[in-house]
Amino acid sequence: MGFFDRLFKGVVVEGKSGEQELKELLLRESIVSSKIFLADFEKWIDQKMHIGLLTHLKENYEAKKINSIAQVNHFVHESPNSNGFYFRAESPWDAQDYSFLIQLFIVKLKKQSYVLKNTLREVFEENEELTTKEEFYLKPSLKYRKEIPYQQLFGNVSIEHQLKGLNTVLVKIIVNTYSDRNYKAAYDFEDFINELFLL
Repeated sequence: MGFFDRLFKGVVVEGKSGEQELKELLLRESIVSSKIFLADFEKWIDQKMHIGLLTHLKENYEAKKINSIAQVNHFVHESPNSNGFYFRAESPWDAQDYSFLIQLFIVKLKKQSYVLKNTLREVFEENEELTTKEEFYLKPSLKYRKEIPYQQLFGNVSIEHQLKGLNTVLVKIIVNTYSDRNYKAAYDFEDFINELFLL
């Protein structure tokens, strides 16, 4: 089981029981943002293209918080040391919008003293269709590791972007925390959500 598979273990989006799909790994690489991608991302922000998407995601989150069975595009994962959510792609946003959204989340977390520690892109051929999984793993800066108990901020953050062909399928975010005496209590997950969706 790989590094990111362990992080997301137990978070089931959907599947067909009793069936195994054959996958052929075509590509595995670290994700490095190009200058063109970063320039286009800055234009996306300058043109305020992120506001509609962030507003929509926050509205869905708040609807689910008020009513856990609300029929909205926001799905919650909760366990003692792991909290998160995922959402599916929706029109009018495309894969580029969701890639920029993830970049925006990374920028926001870096401002909160996080460091991007690992990235991974895997491309598979599955049932004669290309599928891509992009993963980003962020941890608090090493400056918080100087003395015990360590400050863990919100926890370790994992972001996953799944695509079929050129189209986003879903985006998933998981925050894993430590509860042993070597760490201070993590910041509240609600504050993490508010930071991500802040306009």
